[in-house]
Order: sequence, then structure tokens, then C-alpha cells
Amino acid sequence: MLEKVTQRGGGATRASIPFYRVAGKTGTVHKLGEGGYQQDKYMGLFAGLAPASDPRIITVVVIDEPSRDQYYGGEVAAPVFSRVVAGALRLMNVSPDDVVSGDHVVMASKRQGQKS
Repeated sequence: MLEKVTQRGGGATRASIPFYRVAGKTGTVHKLGEGGYQQDKYMGLFAGLAPASDPRIITVVVIDEPSRDQYYGGEVAAPVFSRVVAGALRLMNVSPDDVVSGDHVVMASKRQGQKS
């Protein structure tokens, strides 16, 4: 169920990581101030794990008072989760999930004589 939020049509598609199954939950809250909740101050969050098939990383990203008009967790916190966790999966050498239909793997190769 928590995987659907990161898939097409979900509220946190920006949390997706190519070739990995990701699961998570978004959140958006009003900040508490003097006299109650502040209607114009937000925190957007995303809590997720990857790969969902065999979790190796669990991460919570909280964006305190996003600076733009976007403040929902799926808009501001999910992309941060994606970048951070994708990098961590790579550094930890976590194998990708099985490639599903529609995903394409492209192999890059250095051409002869091309400098790196």
C-alpha cells in the first residue's frame, strides 16, 4: 500500500528512484505558534524506505517552512528523499530490484580515443 504513493498517480511520485521499489508516506502540517496553528507556516515531510522489496534504508525528510509556494510533503520533501537515498543505495552497493516492464537499461561505453 505504501508503494502506491511513489508510483504514477500517487502523491509522492518525486520520491521514486529508478530501478528500485520505494515505499513511503507524505505529510504536511501547519506549524504551531503562539495561540495555535499558524495558517501560513508549514512543514512538509516524507518518510520512506528502499528498496521496498528488502529495506536497507529508512529515511525521514522534513522541510521546515519551504521557501516557495509548494509546501506539500510530496512536492518538497519527496525529491530530497529520492536524491539522498539514491546516492546512499549506490554507495552501499545495493542491487536494483528486478527491472519491470517499461523500464529500460541503457549501457554507456567510452568510445575509443575518447578521454575521460
